[in-house]
Order: sequence, then C-alpha cells, then structure tokens
Amino acid sequence: MATSKTQVLVVGATGYIGGSILSGILRSSQASRLSISALIRRPEQAAKLEALGVKPLRFQGLDDLEACKDAASKHDVVINAASASHDSSAKALIEGLALRKKATGKDAYMIHTSGTSILGDHPYTGTAQNAKIWSDEKDDIYSMEKGHPETYGQRVTDVVVVEAGKGLGIQTYIVVPPTIYGKGSGPFATLSQQVPNLARLARKRGSTPVIESGKGIWNHVHIDDLSDFYLRLFRAVVEKQSWLPSGPEAIFFVESGEHTWLQVSQGIADAMHKRKLLATNNVQSISLKEAAEAITNGSESKAEISLASNSRARADFARNKLGWNTSRGLEDFLNHFDGEVEAMLDELSG
Repeated sequence: MATSKTQVLVVGATGYIGGSILSGILRSSQASRLSISALIRRPEQAAKLEALGVKPLRFQGLDDLEACKDAASKHDVVINAASASHDSSAKALIEGLALRKKATGKDAYMIHTSGTSILGDHPYTGTAQNAKIWSDEKDDIYSMEKGHPETYGQRVTDVVVVEAGKGLGIQTYIVVPPTIYGKGSGPFATLSQQVPNLARLARKRGSTPVIESGKGIWNHVHIDDLSDFYLRLFRAVVEKQSWLPSGPEAIFFVESGEHTWLQVSQGIADAMHKRKLLATNNVQSISLKEAAEAITNGSESKAEISLASNSRARADFARNKLGWNTSRGLEDFLNHFDGEVEAMLDELSG
C-alpha cells in the first residue's frame, strides 16, 4: 500500500529565506515523498510555484489569521519564514496544526524563523555585552527571552511559538539566523536585507554610514549554509528522531563566524566606490538618532539592537547533533560585498 505524502506548508516562500528553504527541499532526496504548498498574496506568483510542483494558496497576508489557521490545518509540517515578529500569525499557524493533529491523530510540527537580534544588547544607551557568547546547547535561550525586561517583537514571537506549541501539543522548533549573506536560490527574492538596506542608505547619503563606533560584533551565515541547516532539521523532524528536542529546548543558532558592523560598512563602501557609485570609500559615523530616522521609522532602540548591537552565538547543536558544518568563514563574508552590490547595480544606479 502506498504511503501518503507528508503535507508541508511554507510560509514566506516568496521571500529570501523562505524561497531558499523551498528550493533546498525541492532539490532534496525527500522531495518525492512530500506534497508542498506555499501561502502567497499575489496571483501572479502562482504560475512560477506551480511550475516547481508547489501548490499556491492565496491569502491576504499575515494579518489574515483565519487563512493562516485554515492552511496550517491541512498540513503536517509548517515552515514559517515570513516574519520573525508577527506573533499572532505564528500562533494561528500552530492553532491550525492542532486541528490537523486532532483530525489525523498524528503529530504536527512547526519550524519558525527568528533572528539573533534576540541576543542584541544596547552598547550605546545601555550596558554592552560584547563578551557574552550564547550556546544553544549550554544556555537556556527560552528563559532568557521570556524573562527579558525589554519588549522586542522577535522575542515576544519566540515565546508565543513555544507556549502555543506546548499548550496545543504541537512540537515547535525555532531557527535563529544572524546576518545572512549571499544570493538566495528561491524563485522570487534573492537579496538579503541588512547589506542592501545599508547600501541604499549609502547611495542616498553619498557616503557609507556606520552607527556610532561600529564596534558591535555579530555572527554571519551564507544563505546556502542556512538552507542546508533547515534541510537537516526538517529531515530530523519528519523522521521523528528521538534525539531531537522540541519546544523550549529547540531554539537553534546557525553561524559561520563573526564580524563587526564597521567591517560591514567598509565592505559596502569599498564595493560601491569601486563601481563609482560613491565618490569615496570612507565610512562616516552617524548617531543612533540619524540611523533611526533613516532606517527604523524613528525607533532608536530598534536601530541599536538590529544594526549596532553585540549579538554573539555558537551553533553547537547544528555542529554536534545535525552534522552541519561549513568551510565558509570571515574571509568569505568580507569578500561577498562585491557580489551584493553587483546584484543591486541597476537599482543603485537609478
């Protein structure tokens, strides 16, 4: 008797991370045993997904909670890469999976995408935590997030995912990537966010900015390595590996090294100056206030935590349990800015 296919829903498949995850799964040896759907907002996106063998499901966006819940209720696994800070849609997806579990009598699973700004400090308006390096095997990341005195969207959403999963009997896993770089492999968006956003600001200002001193330390990971991690985690989930934790113990980092914000700004400045998009490759320090006005709709706290903080982690679980590794390190990261700016050339020249 033929085994029924595992029903998988990808939320955020038209984005940079979600699209790359989708491509990785479609290329995997498991693909023939899966039936994959994707939530989309625009009807013109449907044909490209259908050509890949992915079933498009229309909704109005993440605020369309009933559509999120209904779509999840028809799937065994949801991979949520749409927003790290939209707690209500994350909860609706888990509620849908609970309906699926009730209807089938089988476990259902949620893989949610967060980001390492959950670890970010406030080195200019608070106390710097540049020496703290978090481990996803040794540290209790969930308790840190739940007990954190600062309200921050990504931490709030992570806590909602864990608590909703526990309350409804859905096994949850949270992936926490840092700065992601490299060209995505998805069918739609192929550019990351942090570097292009700073490149656009540099073009607008005529020089490349760095917030305050730029001494904050962050991790990075190439999008292909991140996709490989998701595929390994997904495989462990659907194979129901007994060693795989879920819920509060399943908050996982993915990283291949560290950089400073000043190195990011200098890399952008060099790449843009080389293409005569900027008159100089000098980096100019700007205040948190200036950065907030230009990038984060006036929120200095968000600018500091997402573009100037220290956020250091080690992907211990990935390396020790999932067999994940990468040969890419700091040199690869520092050499990627040329490709990023080249991909944006038409936009930046316009």
